This record gives sequence, structure tokens and C-alpha cells, in this order.
Amino acid sequence: MLIPVLIRQFIRSSVTRFIPFVAIFPLTVLAQSDGLNSSAHSADAINTVAPMATQSPEVANLLRKMATIPHTLNYQGSFTYQHKDNPALQSFRIIHWVEDGVEHERLQHLNGPEREVLRTGKAIGCESLGDQLLQGKISQFGANLARMDQLYKFEIRGPERVAGREATALLALPLDQFRHSSLLTIDNETGLVLKSWLVDESARPLERYQFIDLDLSPEIENLREPKARLHRAATPQVADCNPTDAKQAERWNLVWVPPGFAFVGQRQVRNQIDMLMYTDGLTTFSVFIEEASGSIPEGVAQRGATLAVMDSLRHANKNYRITVVGEIPVVTAQKIAQNIAGI
Repeated sequence: MLIPVLIRQFIRSSVTRFIPFVAIFPLTVLAQSDGLNSSAHSADAINTVAPMATQSPEVANLLRKMATIPHTLNYQGSFTYQHKDNPALQSFRIIHWVEDGVEHERLQHLNGPEREVLRTGKAIGCESLGDQLLQGKISQFGANLARMDQLYKFEIRGPERVAGREATALLALPLDQFRHSSLLTIDNETGLVLKSWLVDESARPLERYQFIDLDLSPEIENLREPKARLHRAATPQVADCNPTDAKQAERWNLVWVPPGFAFVGQRQVRNQIDMLMYTDGLTTFSVFIEEASGSIPEGVAQRGATLAVMDSLRHANKNYRITVVGEIPVVTAQKIAQNIAGI
């Protein structure tokens, strides 16, 4: 989802950090919910999926802003994050600036030990496949990719005011069972997502974040202040810049992916693990494939909206551990994991 990239990486790393030694839970555990059970925008606003409708110009404009303008801004702001497995609010400060045509970002933890994550991003003008999908730029990729309004029913929920900013609430309801619903509050001027709710198929909130202050004219010199004593660099992006055609993964074939999801890119992470990434423009998931020996555990671990489904694969007389990680329903992740083959 369109939660800040560094927050999403932090959540995913916390879910997958101990894989393959991650705690594996029965599926019945995942049906339990706590912490985010009440909101004016939860079950009432996100409940049923209506038939597909043509995307309105207002929705298209909001999605275009979300995909383009935030990358070009200098800003800093504080926001809160909460997920269903921990009702306590976590606080963060995000700092974003553009220097010499390249994005830079810092994420500071405002609770607990002083920690910071740093990211040097893409050059301005570099659009990922996800950015292009949000803007409806799919003609060059052939007939395999779907328009956003073929995957979600978008509904303008009206004006809102968040962090002192005028914004518009946009509801995204999936038109199938393979992705979650979301309610996004988008800044009218900048396209920044000031507030986000992600809910499951039963309209139970999985996670939410919300800006509480936002400064759009910070001094860049002040954004380069000394880093926290505990800091690390974020994993570099996988996606290509301005792709012009649909690509396929090397070595591996995902026999089934949910409609509308496209292959973004792949790389090798620790211990020669292949990581493949997919997106539909709003949602992403990753597949990790690792050669393994001995017994391979199978099951599900989850933190908030992010889950990890583990399975096994036998290919070319070798055993592989499959882990699907993303903000998608359990049944979706399981079907992906069970439909992977070697090339």
C-alpha cells in the first residue's frame, strides 16, 4: 500500500527477519483481531464491493498526483502508525528532499531507542511500473495488465482535513477476493497520502497511519542534520526506471498471480535468496526462493497487514523454501506460493 516506503520496509523486515525460524501460526490465529476495532471509517465505509464502474476524472487526477508529485517535494512531517497486532501507537518522523535530481529520505523512530533509517531513492523523472499503473499508462505493456478501475472500485468519500491540510478521502474497493480494501486521504495540493486505512475482507482494520504535522518548505541544510547513533541504510529499490515493456522473472515462473499484478523486478538478497517483486499499482508482494536442506516448515506469520506464507518446492532434484510476503489476503499468498515452478 501507499504507506511510506521506509515504514513498509521496516514492517516487512520485522515479519521476515527470523525466517525460516519465524513463528508459524495456524490459520485460525489469523482470524483473530484486536486493537483497531472501532473507527468512523472502518466497517461502515468499507463493506461491500460494487460492480465495476468507469474511473472518474477526479479519481484519475488523485491517482496521478499520488504517483508523481510527492517524489519531487521537500518535506518533513510526523505521523502515527498502528496495526491490529499491537494497539499501541507508534510515532515516526519522515524527512524527504530532492538534491541534484535524486530523492533522499530519512525515517526517525520517535518512540523507544533513538533509531533512523536512510534511503537514497530514484532520480526525478524515473517512474516505476507501480507509478505508471497508478496513472493508467499501460498501453505499452500489451493486454496483460489491467486498468486500475478493472481491479478496484474507487469512490470519493468527500473532503477531509488532516494535519491542518485540506484533503480528499478516496475509498478503493477490490473487485475480487485477492487484495484488500483501503481508505486513503490524499492531500489536495501535493498528492501525499496523509492518512491510510487498510482493512481485510471482513472489514476489520489491519493497519492505519496518519500524519499529525507536515512542513512543505523546510531548509534542505536542516534536513542533513547528524544521523541518530543507531542507523542503517534501507534496501535499494528493485524496480526499473520508466519500463517500456512487461518483463518476466529469471529462473522462476509464477504459474498464477492475481489478475492485474505485474512483475517489477528481482535481485538476490542474503545467502543467495532470489527475491521477485510484483505490484498492481496500489499493492505489492514479494516472493523469496531459497535452496534448503532438511525439513521445510510451512505456515503463516503476520504482523498487521503484512503476512508471510511459507511453502516448499522441489525442482531439479533440489528442495527450495518459498516465502510470499505482502499486504494481501492469506488465500492469495498461499495460492501464489503453491503455483511456482522452475524454468
